[in-house]
Amino acid sequence: MGSQDQTTRKADLMAAVAAHNEQQRQAAAERGRAEREEADKQAAADAALYNTAGWETLSDLRRHRASQYAAQQAQGGAGDAA
Repeated sequence: MGSQDQTTRKADLMAAVAAHNEQQRQAAAERGRAEREEADKQAAADAALYNTAGWETLSDLRRHRASQYAAQQAQGGAGDAA
């Protein structure tokens, strides 16, 4: 009977660990989604500056990201499901 209790406790512990890991994975995925949405908003705002004086004030990195964003939108949003 003792080994059966130990097996049950081990299974319960493993299920709890698996549930915790899944919760952590989902939280990380949600943070990643929010970060991608924020980056896309920034890229859209930066892309709107194209051919304006504001465009020249952007860093090379932000101009590159805005250009990538504009190209993806021109292709119908390809790359959104990364």
